[in-house]
Amino acid sequence: MIQYKYIIIVIVSIVTVILGSELLRRKVGSFAGSYPFAEKWKIAAPIDSVKKVIVKLKNSERELFPTQDSLQFEIDHTGYYSKVDFFYEDSEEVVRTLLRGRKSGETTLTLVEFVKRDNGEIKKMNRDFNYFENRKEMKKFERLIYDKIIEKLHKNNNRPKTIAVKM
Repeated sequence: MIQYKYIIIVIVSIVTVILGSELLRRKVGSFAGSYPFAEKWKIAAPIDSVKKVIVKLKNSERELFPTQDSLQFEIDHTGYYSKVDFFYEDSEEVVRTLLRGRKSGETTLTLVEFVKRDNGEIKKMNRDFNYFENRKEMKKFERLIYDKIIEKLHKNNNRPKTIAVKM
């Protein structure tokens, strides 16, 4: 009987810690920076090169940009990031991303949120997805968008040293 009591206490404690950490991640974690729930990738190329590659990607992969006639690279509310919206045909979602050039000559590509085309529902990375859904969305983004940007950078620069690192 006493062993069951300890087992129940251990299980309840573990569940409490897991739920508490998830609550902190989703609610308290929102205090950090302008985009606390975003996922970031570092690209070893200047921002102008990355923007040119995205324009070329728009011309060759029109399905990634069906709602845009031209890319504007609007500046966000912080003044540091350029906005770029992509599109997933299969799920009818606008993929909101940001670009930021660094003094080191690198560019940060930030995946911020997804907006359903039909009803305008917004889902933020790292807030509205659980761990497994988050990983799935990151892999999808890498496969459909990020890898294509890197591939085009390699073709344009003929530089095998153009690297990409998940931050």
